[in-house]
Amino acid sequence: MRPIVTAAAIAEVDARAQEDANIPALILMESAGLQAWQHLQPRLTGPEGLLLFLVGAGNNGGDALVVSRYAYNEGYTNQKIYLLDGNVSPSSLVQRRIIEGYGIEVIDETGLHEALRVAHWIIDGIAGTGLKGALRGTARALVEQVGQRSAHVFSIDIPSGLGDQVPVDAPSIHAALTVTMGARKSAMFHPKTRSRCGAIVVVNPSFPPSMIDRLPTVAQVDDRRMSLAPLKADDYKNSRGHVAIFGASPPYSGALRLSGRAAFASRAGLVTLACDEDLLSVVASEAPSVMVRPSGSVDPAAYDVLLAGPGWGSGRSALLKTLMASKKPMVIDADGITTLAELVTSGGLGEHGPLIITPHLGELKRLASSLDVEDDTTPLGFFSAITEVASRLDALLVVKSSLVHIVLPDRTVLVVEGCNPSLGVAGSGDVLSGIIAALWATTGDDVVAARCGVQIHQEAGRRAHAAVGYYDSEHLAEYVGRVVQEAER
Repeated sequence: MRPIVTAAAIAEVDARAQEDANIPALILMESAGLQAWQHLQPRLTGPEGLLLFLVGAGNNGGDALVVSRYAYNEGYTNQKIYLLDGNVSPSSLVQRRIIEGYGIEVIDETGLHEALRVAHWIIDGIAGTGLKGALRGTARALVEQVGQRSAHVFSIDIPSGLGDQVPVDAPSIHAALTVTMGARKSAMFHPKTRSRCGAIVVVNPSFPPSMIDRLPTVAQVDDRRMSLAPLKADDYKNSRGHVAIFGASPPYSGALRLSGRAAFASRAGLVTLACDEDLLSVVASEAPSVMVRPSGSVDPAAYDVLLAGPGWGSGRSALLKTLMASKKPMVIDADGITTLAELVTSGGLGEHGPLIITPHLGELKRLASSLDVEDDTTPLGFFSAITEVASRLDALLVVKSSLVHIVLPDRTVLVVEGCNPSLGVAGSGDVLSGIIAALWATTGDDVVAARCGVQIHQEAGRRAHAAVGYYDSEHLAEYVGRVVQEAER
């Protein structure tokens, strides 16, 4: 697990390192800049390409100037520096004077356009993590100009324009590499901001480790290895869990088949598909390995875990309410989430058993709206919203996007860094919900089911992409069983 913290928390550590640990600000800046350079240098092809440094007035700009100096010392003398006006911090002022003494070329607006055009790497030191609102004026215009260029961008601490309290649609740098100080920042882990950071490397600019260890976390990156207990030698179909999947409507009968296939591949011993009577023959012909029943004749009490929603269509409020009233463990996905929002709005949710809800961002928005939970479109607003939705519904939440945010029953947030756009294909969510339901049925543990289910889905997607390029979700399901087998330890 790797902690994700607020910018304010790191700013407090920075201040305490200076005041309580007696570490001068210039030493912190020197360490930050040196380590940033050590991670940038291996990415450079040689000293010939132009390094363009965009330097703000704050300490982030000072860090960039330290990088400039270390690069210059190692022969990367093809540099240009553009200094932004503003209230220059004391440490940054020292760095500006050192650069002046080095004689490194500082350019003005006239030279900036050409430098942006020919730069090999742009080193982004425009604004740091303390940003409270969208960039304005020269800084905003500069960020927008960088976005129009093809140069690689290296951001120090955070891509300029991102911030915990900055709307995610505000202009920001899109970096190939970000070296961040102390810990990962929550502004980097909104679904719409993670891709702007590129590869993220964390360094410690001489903060006492005990101060970092005690930081309160907003979330944690879940990088623990998948681990499932192997099946026992005498396990058979009746001991491996029975999952009932409620779904299908005339345009989307295949969703049930995908969820069912994924459930079997995730070690469920029995799978029953429940649908409308007029779809029974279609669903049965598509899924010969499963039992198919009319939804109205299925007794929820007979199953270990219920899954509601794949391809379900509308008009399912009464059935969902009945399923929830059974208090059986239940995964709600796809159209089941829309139906859940309708129940919440009508005030008819009622008591229920353990829930795992798996919304994509659009479904999350509908759920949040039904609960009057607001997201102010900032990173901190997003983290607050997902924990509030999970709390109000008394559910474990799996929020699907380029990242996956898992809100656990104790309201801890785990982030899985998928960043695999090949998974963004119709039916992928049906595969994931089938995996989670089956793992819940076989392990009896909702946290294990959610965590391992997400990681299995991600790994299956990576393998499918590596093997065949782009794929449909039926092909994705073919990789699930092998990944599950390898997770058994």
